[in-house]
Amino acid sequence: MWLESPHHPEFIEGKILRHVALALAIVGALVLSGHTSLGGESATQPSDRTSGIKWIDVHAHLVGGRGAAQDYRGAVEAALQVMDQAGIRKIVLMPPPQVYDIPALHDYDSFLSDVRRHPTRFAFLGGGGSLNVMLQEAGQDTTAGERLKVRFEEKAVEILRQGAAGFGEITAHHLALLAGHPYESVAADHSLLTLLADIAARYDVVVDFHFDIVSSDMKAPEWLASPPNPTLLRANLAAFERLLRHNRNAKIVWAHAGSDMLGHWTTDLSRQVLERHPNLYMSMRMGPGRAPQNHPLTRGGEIRPDWLRLLRDFPDRFVIGGDQFFVSPSVRGGGPAIAFSQRAPMIRERTRTFLEALPPDLASKIGYENAIRLYKLRD
Repeated sequence: MWLESPHHPEFIEGKILRHVALALAIVGALVLSGHTSLGGESATQPSDRTSGIKWIDVHAHLVGGRGAAQDYRGAVEAALQVMDQAGIRKIVLMPPPQVYDIPALHDYDSFLSDVRRHPTRFAFLGGGGSLNVMLQEAGQDTTAGERLKVRFEEKAVEILRQGAAGFGEITAHHLALLAGHPYESVAADHSLLTLLADIAARYDVVVDFHFDIVSSDMKAPEWLASPPNPTLLRANLAAFERLLRHNRNAKIVWAHAGSDMLGHWTTDLSRQVLERHPNLYMSMRMGPGRAPQNHPLTRGGEIRPDWLRLLRDFPDRFVIGGDQFFVSPSVRGGGPAIAFSQRAPMIRERTRTFLEALPPDLASKIGYENAIRLYKLRD
């Protein structure tokens, strides 16, 4: 999940200027009028356009409300409407990475029955509202007790028996970007994460891994509120690499490549870890974040040369993971998920710009073919 700063309009030029401006104007009108329900994004649909590019989004979320008022069917229908307009053939849905003390914990089972009504359009991952909760509650106690490990594994196997393509969204480091958005931090080689890697390897499924990389100790930037974020962010790359080495048959999909928050996830770093770890994949999110030097596109909508070299050298290791949030028309109120959903039209527009800027064979691999193979989706 991410938050685009209104003070960093790095990407309102080039091919997407008119579409982004229109989407922002509509969202602003909604806010001023007090209408916080996005109605399945119908208010921002003008930013979508028909495109020859067909693609798969392997990282998306549904916002269906809480308690008796839950409406995940409405969120699924909102997603379907957007997919048809934007050329998205399939979406892999998952619950966001949650912690035990947030209201209305939910996992894949909240939306499973509604997703199963459209088996050719959706797949799903599970664990963001269960496995990740156990992981974060265990915290820095990296040697989880046997009873917890048994409960964790039983839940993981149950998720796969329900038809999940893997586990997600799971996190070892998750920055809090606005009020109500949790800060989460555990060692990336936590014993529960190495156990999850073993389970994923055993069943040949993926782990969708949110990991805000800190390559060396750094003071948190001023825009990150502390608390809940710590004032000092500790280096975490070494532990992540230990997780990757733990089981080479575990397919780890590192989420949100291309929208780095801290300036550490460079193409050089990506190249190094991809070379060292053949079981590592990356899903690309077309949001500029707060470190535009690591975005794949120039302001004019062209692929940056360093990114093009990286993608050409590792054509089978990248997929598209837009981190889109789809809201049921019945949802009222605000919160992080609503804020993130308002940026989904811009993400889709940038994704199309990115894929159209790639050589056709590379666009086909990254936009479609790799996702089919990696997530075992129906073509």
